[in-house]
Amino acid sequence: MKNFFVSALTLVSAISLAAGQSKESRAYIMTDDGNFSAYIAAASNKSLRYRENTNSTAYKDLRLASITVYFLEPAEFTEAMELYRSRQYSAALEKFKACTKAYDKVDEVPGNYSTLATFYQMECHRKLGDLEAIGAVLKDFIAKPLLHEQHLLQIELYKVFWDAVRLKEWPRIAAIASDPDWKDRQLAGSLRAQIAYCTGLALEGMDQPIRALDSYNVTFVADFAASEVLTRKAALASLRIITNHEEVKLAMKLFGSDDFNKNSDGAFLLREGIALVKLWDKILGGGEALPAEYRELLKYDK
Repeated sequence: MKNFFVSALTLVSAISLAAGQSKESRAYIMTDDGNFSAYIAAASNKSLRYRENTNSTAYKDLRLASITVYFLEPAEFTEAMELYRSRQYSAALEKFKACTKAYDKVDEVPGNYSTLATFYQMECHRKLGDLEAIGAVLKDFIAKPLLHEQHLLQIELYKVFWDAVRLKEWPRIAAIASDPDWKDRQLAGSLRAQIAYCTGLALEGMDQPIRALDSYNVTFVADFAASEVLTRKAALASLRIITNHEEVKLAMKLFGSDDFNKNSDGAFLLREGIALVKLWDKILGGGEALPAEYRELLKYDK
């Protein structure tokens, strides 16, 4: 069995390198006998094949159970992350796809950059609003090699919340969001913002607009800086609710007359809408134009 495995690794390495489809992953390997840098040509979830430098033609094999592997970040992944952090999600997506393919021969080893690049593919799809694409990637995705807890929690959110948004299963989202397992769980702000946004969509879909506004507000508060795409979407959803609310329509109709009540629910929501428009112009919009019907709210800023 051992000889079969070694022969299989040798064949995989030779074929992949000859075809130019995969690259050797640079890594730092720690063993009981010492530590060294290596170039990993192929691996399974049990063993890996490596050489110690690019000029060597001698490959060696190690069992994963007896070593610790630290992958060095490849240039392709670094470039993709720079695009991602610059919010160039379409360009980053293509770079992550290339990185996934280039290092896919080690995608069963914990901490590998092929799996991590696939994870960020899904993040790009989420930022771009393509939930169908997330589902397609998730179908064959194995999350186990991911090392960061927040990444694993994000995978849960894809499966539990975002897939329900894709299917417009609004009652299901509202029920899950109120479950203590999620409501009381300690989560990073960016993850909490996603749950709040999905819950807002669900409540809006269930014709509970005021409760939806509260959830969209949590999206703002949870992690304004990191969740800029969601905060913009939450702002537009809030403005949609406000401008379509009957109390707000009445407040706008009566504005400037003796019948206008500045303490009414409609007047309060109107001021909320005006504040959102100003926030959009100052920081939230990020250069994106606000729809004209929402900018009309500024007429009532007196």
